Amino acid sequence: MQKFELSLLPTSIDTTLYKYNYIDNKLWTLIHNEIDFISNSEDSVLVSISQLKYLLDTYYIKSINRIKSLGSEFLHKEINSIFFLYQIYIEMENLQYIRFNLNKDKSYHRIIQVEGTKVLQFGFKVTTATLRLHDVYDAADLIEVNKILNSLEIISPKKPYCRIHAKELAEKLDMFMETNEDNDDQDADTQVVLDILDILESKLEPENTLMLLVTDY
Repeated sequence: MQKFELSLLPTSIDTTLYKYNYIDNKLWTLIHNEIDFISNSEDSVLVSISQLKYLLDTYYIKSINRIKSLGSEFLHKEINSIFFLYQIYIEMENLQYIRFNLNKDKSYHRIIQVEGTKVLQFGFKVTTATLRLHDVYDAADLIEVNKILNSLEIISPKKPYCRIHAKELAEKLDMFMETNEDNDDQDADTQVVLDILDILESKLEPENTLMLLVTDY
């Protein structure tokens, strides 16, 4: 398996803004007043990453630079939704859309306790992702994983891509492992399958992300 960054997978994510948080509510208002967005409902909008960049660069660049310059002892007090979105923007290079959902609960908080220390936590769900297998495997391993995915009727030389939910993909790979326990090539097959399962396990499978799986032949 080649060196691989999980942050390159997401193409769209969901996150939450809180109506009764000043910064969140201001951002929600700017989204509605300053950019084009896709309205999913009264409390849910889809924003392209280019539009988000415009908002951050136009209205929040001073705030972002200030937070970046602070020491770690101030982070729990100063990091906010804007800095979180900035980090998302720079780290998820293939991200195309963010869905913002407005929460109107007055009792919300983002503070959690980690080993006795208060930490701000900003959650998001990966709704869609693209996994390009040639970014994960070298040429020899890619041949093996293609054979496995072809045997599971997930991809084929005639259709070297598919859309599949992460849970379904994980279930099919688990089934392959179980039915090939006595295969002479088990060790090699096991490793390439485990590589994909490891990618899915941390976030994509629990959130059942819709994935675009792409390979080369």
